[in-house]
Amino acid sequence: MSLIDRLARLPSAPSSPGLPERLVKAAERIRQRFGDRRPVKPDALDVLVDRLTQAIRQWDWSRLTEGEIAQVVRAWASRLVRVAADVEDFLLRELGRSTRRSLLGALCDGYFIGWVTQNARTAELAHIIQDRAAWLPKSWQIVFRATPESLDTNEGAVRLGRWLAVQSAPYRAVIERGIVTPHGPGFMSEVHGAWLAALPEPRDETTIRRMLAWIHPPGVPKLEGDRATAVVARLLRPWANTMPPKPLRTLLLDELIRNRGDPRRENEHFWAQVGEDGKRTMLRWLAGQRMEAFLDVVSRSEEKLEAGDQWPARRRFWMGLYEEGRIDEAWPSYGTDAQAIADQLARTTGDLTYSAYGRQLSRKNTSLLIMRVGPHIVVEGSHNFRVHVFHHRENMPLALYQLRYDVDNFMLPDPHPDARRHVGNWMNWVREKIR
Repeated sequence: MSLIDRLARLPSAPSSPGLPERLVKAAERIRQRFGDRRPVKPDALDVLVDRLTQAIRQWDWSRLTEGEIAQVVRAWASRLVRVAADVEDFLLRELGRSTRRSLLGALCDGYFIGWVTQNARTAELAHIIQDRAAWLPKSWQIVFRATPESLDTNEGAVRLGRWLAVQSAPYRAVIERGIVTPHGPGFMSEVHGAWLAALPEPRDETTIRRMLAWIHPPGVPKLEGDRATAVVARLLRPWANTMPPKPLRTLLLDELIRNRGDPRRENEHFWAQVGEDGKRTMLRWLAGQRMEAFLDVVSRSEEKLEAGDQWPARRRFWMGLYEEGRIDEAWPSYGTDAQAIADQLARTTGDLTYSAYGRQLSRKNTSLLIMRVGPHIVVEGSHNFRVHVFHHRENMPLALYQLRYDVDNFMLPDPHPDARRHVGNWMNWVREKIR
């Protein structure tokens, strides 16, 4: 007889949650107020394991309470501690006969945390839980009724992972099935792996939003660690050699920067774990944002000048190169007037892209857009600045992401084969230089 059948036969069998909305809110309130169960310190746990070992061998239980035994059961089932073979035999035998809800509840806690697919110990604990169904705490009866996959130690994680892969609000969906720690270890860690394997390539908005909703659930802490970096790497993988549509690019950039930081200068360990391909993709997308911000600012700065009418054509050229995937990174440096415009746009639009720039020191009317194009550094500029193309095989006179720049430190003499005024076929000249 299955666990579900056993629960259904109980006179006091709990009803399934009729109002998931209330269940979700209650679970979140409890977690926010009291937090997750705090583990016992290792030293204290070692003492309790030793006391239990002596109690079993000497049959003297005067130094242990039921609560302390429950702590050992939880840690042992969680695989946090190892016990002697005779102690493990005792625990398996007695838990298989126990009617004590506190001990069986501790077993269920540890079972979820120590869950391993196709593992003999996990299967043995699952058998005990099913056999003692009538005496489980009511909260755990609800969990196992709502999530019977957790008792299938062969295919359960895969089955739940596949179900999770089609949920639009996956974190919430797991809570509605009674599991209050969807990002927990053990069973939910294996479910996470199965969920990630079951997902299609994230090339459409629906799949992308489902994945983001799992790692960045609204109103609760985001997923951390290796599982989070694996999801972010998967989200970025399809775009390593191609450019996604702008709405998808904006969605991913905004969500990942807000929750994981700017890969150029924040959360270095996380982005290192994501990998070079994913980080490079993010830098390429950020280049597009920086370029659009620069072109907005400089167009406004020069709109009343003679050169102002050149910027629409320049915008089409540079953004065209970007959409072709040619521009890998970009960083603006503004003169005094342009800084004021950028700061005003940041305030009025709320877009922090405008506030990320370096300051121009020597020629305060000149603003620069510094771009990495493969092995080249290309510099576009305002106020009759010539396009400069530097090659990495030479001594590079400037770097991206600096807070201060001095044009006089790297400006090439006029004439120079690697600098060109914006006259004639200058756009074709740039394309030839960056081949």
